[in-house]
Amino acid sequence: MIKQRFIILLILIITLPAVLMAQQPVTTANGALELFNSGKYREAKMAYQQLLTHNNKHYAYNYYYGISLYYLKENNSEAIQRLKLAAVKPPSNDVYFYLGQLYQRVYENQLAISQYETFLKKTGSNDPRTEIAQRAISDCQTANTLINKHFEIKVLKKDTVDRTQLLNYYALSKDAGQLMKAADFFKIGVGEESIIFKTERGNQVFFPLQGKEKTYDLYKVVKLLDSWTDADLLKGAVNSPYNDLYPFMLIDGTTLYFASDRPGGMGGLDIYQSFWDPESGTFSEPANLGPPFNSPDDDFLLVPDEFEGKAWFATNRGVTSDKVIVVEIVWDNNVIRSFTQDVNQIKTLADLPLSADANTKSSTTLYAARHSAQKNSPSTPSFQFQINDTLIYTSYNQFQNPEALSLFKKGQTEELKKDSLQNLMSQKRKLYAQSYDQKELQKLIDEIVVLEKQTYGQEDMIKSYYFTARTKELSFIRQKITEGNYHPSTTQTSTPKQTTTKPEAQMLLNSLKKSDLTFYTDEAFIQRRQKVEPVYKRFFNPTQVNELLCTDSLYVWANILSLEAARTLEETHTSAPQSNASLKDKLLNSSELEEQENQRIKMLIEKSRSYKISSLDLYEQALDQKFAIYYPVVEEYGSTSQNPGNQDVLNKTRTIYKEAHSNLRNIQGYNPEKTERLLALKRMSVDMLESSLLHQMQGIKTPAETANAPTTSTRFTDQQSGKVQPSYQTIQRNNNRLSAPATAPSTAQKQIEKPVYQKEMPVYKIQIGVFKNEPNAAAIAKIPAVSSLELPDRNLRKYYTGNWNSYEEASNNVQSVREAGFPGAFVVAFLNNQPISLEEARKMK
Repeated sequence: MIKQRFIILLILIITLPAVLMAQQPVTTANGALELFNSGKYREAKMAYQQLLTHNNKHYAYNYYYGISLYYLKENNSEAIQRLKLAAVKPPSNDVYFYLGQLYQRVYENQLAISQYETFLKKTGSNDPRTEIAQRAISDCQTANTLINKHFEIKVLKKDTVDRTQLLNYYALSKDAGQLMKAADFFKIGVGEESIIFKTERGNQVFFPLQGKEKTYDLYKVVKLLDSWTDADLLKGAVNSPYNDLYPFMLIDGTTLYFASDRPGGMGGLDIYQSFWDPESGTFSEPANLGPPFNSPDDDFLLVPDEFEGKAWFATNRGVTSDKVIVVEIVWDNNVIRSFTQDVNQIKTLADLPLSADANTKSSTTLYAARHSAQKNSPSTPSFQFQINDTLIYTSYNQFQNPEALSLFKKGQTEELKKDSLQNLMSQKRKLYAQSYDQKELQKLIDEIVVLEKQTYGQEDMIKSYYFTARTKELSFIRQKITEGNYHPSTTQTSTPKQTTTKPEAQMLLNSLKKSDLTFYTDEAFIQRRQKVEPVYKRFFNPTQVNELLCTDSLYVWANILSLEAARTLEETHTSAPQSNASLKDKLLNSSELEEQENQRIKMLIEKSRSYKISSLDLYEQALDQKFAIYYPVVEEYGSTSQNPGNQDVLNKTRTIYKEAHSNLRNIQGYNPEKTERLLALKRMSVDMLESSLLHQMQGIKTPAETANAPTTSTRFTDQQSGKVQPSYQTIQRNNNRLSAPATAPSTAQKQIEKPVYQKEMPVYKIQIGVFKNEPNAAAIAKIPAVSSLELPDRNLRKYYTGNWNSYEEASNNVQSVREAGFPGAFVVAFLNNQPISLEEARKMK
């Protein structure tokens, strides 16, 4: 009986799959192809998926399945693998076009270009996709440059919505303006579904309008007393022969964001930023924001809300054409550009992953706090406005006096305008650095000077608004207290926090081990404190004194780490301790010894570089903190009888500091020489402020102070008056000279540097590596004359190139040597043909 049951069960197991298969509709190749040709890609995908279970390597099945995934924007990796298999025996040359599209989507731009080029070779010129492929190649080449940098953003939310419902997911505040469909404003003339922007004051409307060439340009209309102006085409480079859409103007009235499919992007619509120049009446050359805002798909309608602390933008990456993803992000000072490590980083960012603390970040923005059910829950302050020593406002509803609140908001608006002017000034400076035309250079200089004046005028206006707001608020509070009607907000009063060392600096210092540092000594800290503490106590309160002493410790630490970096680099000149290997092993294994020596040198170079980066970071933080503390105090004291031109010096100090700060932000990669030069300018501005305080305390400048004045300032000194006279032209020209490849110095440069070579002075070379055999001849031909130095008992030689009289000249050639084929090249010093440390060489100079 048991045996019979077992036989019946076995029969059921064997026959059941066949019965189930018989119940399913049978998919045929012709049926799947009919679904594909009719554009039913989801059904076609399922059909070919079933066919592939029977023949996984069928070229045609893989081809149509891969293209179905492409149109559905699903699983790019699998689509690529399927089409690569189909390309072995493709049903059509289209396979190369689709592979190009897919590689472009995943940021493998070189592979995409290769597939597009194959497609162009194999297809006829009449194929309409020829033009698409040629444009795609151009986009891939541009994308290779754009993905070298990316924006750091925190994604709060992503909503996949119908394209027609897009605006419902933008929670823009009234203070920032209004997004709307064109049909809600224009009766005729503008496409009903076009998205337009109306400014917060309601006096300007920005919108796209289709022209004769069937492409869109950006226009605006302005409200008059009882009517609107005619449509005015936005002037400048914001409009192009291509589609320019989705305009949004920040409340500063200067910064414009829009989308365009012009060449120079990553593909599809990309988001661009441009600045309005009130002097010329035009918009600046737009800048592509790059990843993760932009991608090979359509990306558009970036809308930052300064009041809410949020921004939104839309993209169709990963969704079909009738859908769109609305991305909500944090919009604050942390939205900055960073260097990209590799393409995988871009791939991850392009997926727009939610921030790990998305819920927390979302709840701390102004909008979320305002609309939260728990209205009294604590939230991160949107600003800090100090009314007096114990009263700090962090939100608008804490203001008692409506007039004071109105003035404060005006101050904030002017501050945003100032930021936009500074951005425009930065754009002008970039153009200045890239131009060689003398007329254009002079024009740019004039424009920069005008913008500087406007910026400084904005600062004065901002201070005036804030000062008046503070005065009116305090007066109102006193009146309320007198009347007995004063009711402060629950979060209104607070004690100002004492700020000392910034967290990042403190973390860096905590990570250091004093026992590892050769140059560490407490005496440097003591000497610095004895020198400056009297000045601190004379002009600053105890909290500020504490902060200033902390900045002084950062100065000393920066110097210690700089010396440590130089010492570590000098270790590359010394041979590694000899191993116990026999002479035979040393001869037979010389290539291993060469590799070991190169690895040792590489590790020392990286260690030195790490020390140097930390040194420069600490030095800049110290300068920034000290300038922020010094400047208001010096400004408050103003002119003195001993120094009637103090206000003029103050303005020049600010100019020098801001120029240096701006140029430091534009340095790309590791460039310690240029960074040090610009930090020297910052140090000069701080020293000028400190000198002004010494004037106040001592009445006159002592000979000792004169002797200790920073040497860097002589480059910007008016020899007749003895006063520092910095200018943008001088600073920019000096920076260009220092960062450019070494050339024959001009007469003016000779007067500044006067490099003189003497037998007893050091000579600077560039070490290119340690080799057993001679380096590559082709690489050697690209660099200056090469010399070498034998390493005793190692069967190895150190090779050097060049022969310069100054460290600056040598360092200016390091990059070209690295690009020639020696990536580990660095500067070394010699005296009488013998290696010496760079520190010794500097002392001799």
